[in-house]
Amino acid sequence: MDKNLVIPFFIPHAGCPFTCVFCNQWEISGEDQEANPEEILTKVKEYLHTVKKKPERTEVAFFGGSFTGLPVSVQESYLKGAFHAKEEGLIDGIRLSTRPDYISDEIVERLCRYGVTTIELGCQSLVDEVLSKTKRGHDVEDIMKATEIIRKYPTELGYQLMLGLPGDNFTHARDTARKTIEAKPDCVRIYPALVLKNTVLAQWYEQGRYEPWNLENAVEMAAEWLGAFTYYKIKVIRMGLQATENLTPEKDLVAGPYHPAFGELVESKLMLQQLTALLSSKSLQGEEATIFFNPRDCSKVIGQKRKNIQVIKEHFGFLHIRLMPDHDLPENDLRVQVESEIMTSTRQEFLKQYRNNKWY
Repeated sequence: MDKNLVIPFFIPHAGCPFTCVFCNQWEISGEDQEANPEEILTKVKEYLHTVKKKPERTEVAFFGGSFTGLPVSVQESYLKGAFHAKEEGLIDGIRLSTRPDYISDEIVERLCRYGVTTIELGCQSLVDEVLSKTKRGHDVEDIMKATEIIRKYPTELGYQLMLGLPGDNFTHARDTARKTIEAKPDCVRIYPALVLKNTVLAQWYEQGRYEPWNLENAVEMAAEWLGAFTYYKIKVIRMGLQATENLTPEKDLVAGPYHPAFGELVESKLMLQQLTALLSSKSLQGEEATIFFNPRDCSKVIGQKRKNIQVIKEHFGFLHIRLMPDHDLPENDLRVQVESEIMTSTRQEFLKQYRNNKWY
């Protein structure tokens, strides 16, 4: 089976009257247009026709904007088409995103009637100072109220989180992680804050009022979040923005920690920390170390441009590192041999130690 398949429908900035400082969709204008349910169903069928292998799970997802801020008739026009596709067995679920302050029992009941299976909240941060400086228009209490309401219904709950917004720092980011863990969403998305053209953030950046995080800090904190959320069994379903032709300095990107393989950098960072912790657990002597890992973890172990291997060599004084894929090892588990010394590390064992070190 392939991984989950998402059939996307984009409603850029629709349903949202706010202008967050990082958003560059505020210039989009026009009336909210009702969708033709039959067109939604047809597009789902056309999309599925291009898929060669059946995935484990197929979802329709409504991305962009704040779905539940749309007029009810517009919401229903989108949902009817997706619901028909679900009734016909073409898809397994329906996913959408919205603002925490656009959630009520009436709203969620309506979404459930149309078969919605996942509601993602655009939280961005769980620190009021950051939300205020970002001009989100809601506070942490709104997030907690929305969380409590959604938990009463048979839908999954997702949080969308951002690193490096105005007022953010490592302390606030850790507070966001702790509060997320306490809230126990089913899944999270992690994005670094970027400076995009035609945004308030771009104006602040040009005026020297905002300095984006560098890539190193964004990757480091995202790896910390990944480790903490994974330990508490909160699925991290995406890290970093999807690479598009617009995310370049020639197009929309002004500044910030953008990398087309941001998620891979984060995974590699966490794997390097796991390797370092394992090798530091004993006093080792030897010129060569052999690292055994699941073949799926090869790029994470090596690191981009072999950075992880170079760091391990320099830190522990090895002259040679042998890489040995081992299909019998579960993903994210490691075994290292130095001379006659053999050490093992499961991801969960490492994360327990990691959690204690990070105070999660």
